[in-house]
Amino acid sequence: MRPGSELRGRLLSRAREALEDPKNRHLGAALLACLSEGQLVPKPKASRSNPKSPAKREATHAADGKKKLATLALIAEDFASASRADSTLDTYVKHWNAFREWCTEHDCQPLPATAQTIVFYLAARAEDDVRPATLSVSLSAIAYEHERAGVPSPTDDRNVKKTWRGIRRRLGTAPRKKEPLSANDLQRMMDALPTGLIGLRDRALILLGFAGGFRRSELVALEHSHLRFVSQGLEAFLARSKTDQEQRGHVKMIAYGSDPATCPVRAMKDWLELSGITAGAVFRPINRHGQLGPRALTGHAVAVIVKRAAAHAGLPTPELSGHSLRAGFVTSAAIGGADYASIMDQTGHKSLNTVHGYNRRTDKWKKPASAKLGL
Repeated sequence: MRPGSELRGRLLSRAREALEDPKNRHLGAALLACLSEGQLVPKPKASRSNPKSPAKREATHAADGKKKLATLALIAEDFASASRADSTLDTYVKHWNAFREWCTEHDCQPLPATAQTIVFYLAARAEDDVRPATLSVSLSAIAYEHERAGVPSPTDDRNVKKTWRGIRRRLGTAPRKKEPLSANDLQRMMDALPTGLIGLRDRALILLGFAGGFRRSELVALEHSHLRFVSQGLEAFLARSKTDQEQRGHVKMIAYGSDPATCPVRAMKDWLELSGITAGAVFRPINRHGQLGPRALTGHAVAVIVKRAAAHAGLPTPELSGHSLRAGFVTSAAIGGADYASIMDQTGHKSLNTVHGYNRRTDKWKKPASAKLGL
């Protein structure tokens, strides 16, 4: 069994990490030896003409078996780490590093951490007005690192859970919703966009993001090969998304707009034609000389583009973000009469409650009880 290039790269990284750890140095050496031979597990040694004594043969087989199991343990760990998305692991690293720095400043041991350390950390972060949603990710990151190290996680301790419940009750757990953009907002934003390549890119990105209910990560992951123009509009294939970690794939149908100025399909055609992009990332950075970068934009850049376009259009920006495109699609589609099933098919949402949450404020104004008071 020969590992693919992606798996091989991950295993090489794991082997180097193991070599740096005195406890796992022998595992790293065994894994490197296997990879150098193109095998995931050690090959059995060829028998010699002078056979060893039964006792020596048994000892050799036992040693080979231990090496094989050790190598398989590293491989299994690598597959286990793939159960979480790369973006999730990157977030865990950031939160774990923040916890380690706090522990260093307060002379605490981060791994294994005590329950008291976690309680103190939660209290300190809550006092700094860190939101419960952020603290929840920190707890998950701490638990993940303890799981990787093979030690019990202090986050399961009763006192930690009690403190966590108190923080959530005191600070509240309601997420800060970003304001959805409307079709009228988009019209104003399109009118305010600059001319040139940057304006064309931003127009295509904003209109496609809105019409497709895209997440920021999905927009920046789009490649030219994922797009297919048809008579009805554009089919955009998502190889992977937040709710499709197993990469089954999902196609978003983008219909032609009635107004050429806000038509996402025409905007995409214009962008691809004038940018000259025929392969690779669809949305890329552009430097001050008007030169196109080779790599994709970041998710943060999408938020910057949306806020910048909104500011130029005179729209309030504090509550707007890249997510406002996706929220705007759900809200506008529902107001336009689209049923929740078709909305979820476009956005890839798995939960009806999540989609309904976007429209609660709009729905409540359809028949408010206060209008029946005779005032």
